[in-house]
Amino acid sequence: MKTKKLLAKLTDFMNKDQTTQREELEHIRKVLKKLKKKEQDLREELAAELDDDERRELEGKLDVVHAQRIKGVERVKEIRDRRRENGAGKVSEM
Repeated sequence: MKTKKLLAKLTDFMNKDQTTQREELEHIRKVLKKLKKKEQDLREELAAELDDDERRELEGKLDVVHAQRIKGVERVKEIRDRRRENGAGKVSEM
C-alpha cells in the first residue's frame, strides 16, 4: 500500500474511535440529565414525605441514583481525559 492509503486508513481508524467516544459522551450526558431530574424529584418527595418507612425507601432510591450519577460523571471525565491525551499524542507523533 502506498503511504497515502495507509495514512487514510489510520485517519479513518482514529476517527472511528473519536466518533465512538463522542457518541458515548452524548449518550451518557442524556442519561445524566435524566438522573439529575430524577434525583431532584426524589429530594422533593423526600422533603414532603412524613412516613418513616417511605422516607427510608426514598432515601435508598436517592442514594442509588446519586451513586449512578457520580459514576457517569467520572466516566465522562475519563473519556475527556483520554481524548485530550490522544489528541496531544497525535500532534506530537506527526
